[in-house]
Amino acid sequence: MSWSISSTEVLARHRSAVLGFELHLAALRNPGLRALTQAWTEGSRTVLARFAGPDSAARLGPLLEGMIMHALLTTAPESPEKTRDAIDQTIGPAGQPGS
Repeated sequence: MSWSISSTEVLARHRSAVLGFELHLAALRNPGLRALTQAWTEGSRTVLARFAGPDSAARLGPLLEGMIMHALLTTAPESPEKTRDAIDQTIGPAGQPGS
């Protein structure tokens, strides 16, 4: 499947991802923010669970968070194939039992 998104949407997604990581980092120093970051995490896991099931979502969420953070910081992006391989190793290939 091929999706087309506008440059405005790309910038909005980038900004949202950066703000999410800034919130998580701020919560390390300010325990008062931890309930908010927990709610954010639970919300994203709920969305993932609709597609991958709750057990896979629990494993996939942290993987994606780390991969997104690295993608935001890197000067040499991972190939889509390497990204797919990491996801497959975490939750199994799409269409396979348990995935």
